[in-house]
Amino acid sequence: MNIISGICATLLLLCQTVISNYDFKYDNQDEFVKGIVQCTQAFNTVIPPQQRVVVVLSVAQAGLESNWGQSRFAQLGNNFYGIIESDPTEPHIKALESDVSVKKYDRKCESVANYITMLNTNSFFKEYRDVRLKQFIEGEMDIEALADTLHAYAIDPFYVYKIKDTVAYLYRTYPTLFHLTTPA
Repeated sequence: MNIISGICATLLLLCQTVISNYDFKYDNQDEFVKGIVQCTQAFNTVIPPQQRVVVVLSVAQAGLESNWGQSRFAQLGNNFYGIIESDPTEPHIKALESDVSVKKYDRKCESVANYITMLNTNSFFKEYRDVRLKQFIEGEMDIEALADTLHAYAIDPFYVYKIKDTVAYLYRTYPTLFHLTTPA
């Protein structure tokens, strides 16, 4: 385990109190968006600034991956990001038409915390971390450039475009929640 993975794992354990004591309910898209925002912000506050995720990207991916919280995986397992579970002894939900299983979470914010941890530790997202760190050091946030690095998240060749479209939609629809000048 490298140092970053160790730090993230330790922080995840420390954050369990924050995450396990927080959950949200939603009956519509507005409540779903606000819940994902709150979970992302809660987790972001307990990790180093250079490891924080951009809130609007977290919400965009959760919206895309879970159909705004309406997917079967979201409803049955609080999995808003389509995160795969490869260990059959861990809580999971099997896909209906494939052998894929996704993680099942007790609380909604656990899905958000796992998503953030995955971006911070999984080798598939090294480019994301490199771009984010460069932007952090330079003090400039380019959400589109960060979105460009998320091509490994899904097999859909148009996934990055969908993320960018969803981000634009979120800025238009929720201008009081998402500000172009305050990304995290």
